[in-house]
Amino acid sequence: MKFALVDGQRQEAKSKLVGLCPACSSPMVARCGKIRVQHWAHKGSDRCDQWWETESEWHRNWKNQFPNDWQEIIRHSDDGEKHIADVQTIRGWVIEFQHSTLNPDERRSREKFYQRLIWVVDGTKRKKDTAPFKKGYIGGQTPDPLSPNKSRIFFPKGALFRDWAESPGHVFLDFGDEHPLWWIFPGSNETYAYVQSISRIEFTKSLQEKNLSAPNGFDSLVIGFEKFIARCETDPELPRIRRLKDL
Repeated sequence: MKFALVDGQRQEAKSKLVGLCPACSSPMVARCGKIRVQHWAHKGSDRCDQWWETESEWHRNWKNQFPNDWQEIIRHSDDGEKHIADVQTIRGWVIEFQHSTLNPDERRSREKFYQRLIWVVDGTKRKKDTAPFKKGYIGGQTPDPLSPNKSRIFFPKGALFRDWAESPGHVFLDFGDEHPLWWIFPGSNETYAYVQSISRIEFTKSLQEKNLSAPNGFDSLVIGFEKFIARCETDPELPRIRRLKDL
């Protein structure tokens, strides 16, 4: 974890500090070695949130794109279940940064718990995933020349689509700083997927929009994507694709 409570205040890990877990109040120790990013760890092997994973430098760099008071937010359900969200924006979007391979059952549990969820997935974790994703995107079709960065991909291939295409959350694949993010929109599936490229700056800036009086920022990007999908739904090719799925 990035933060623990030291004298009642959230504080980052520093050598020789001791603190308490903000979620369970258990003692925590600062880990400040030279290999892993500085972090807090529970004394002993137990974790109060089984969804929490060891943070990589990739993970921490993404979290640091957002204000400290948006990071590591404790969320509660009506039945008392609680988890620590990587980031929660002022407009209520939860952002989870996923570096390691995620069990499908855990993925679905997180999506059910958080609901208004954005995934940022490290697309470089498995080297063999990049080529199938690019190949699938080349075959994309779009009925809108005004949206060249959006595509509907028929029969998407590769493990990344297999793992994430049917997520009800908004999934952003990260293939490294030299590439844009690739946004897989909710409602995609193994038959066709809706994909958009988006710059990192546009992505982070849209989520930092603080005007709550109108659908600005990321919400406006979602609305624009939904309009693109609505145009795709009138494509005469779509009924044929749906029938193939039913066979």
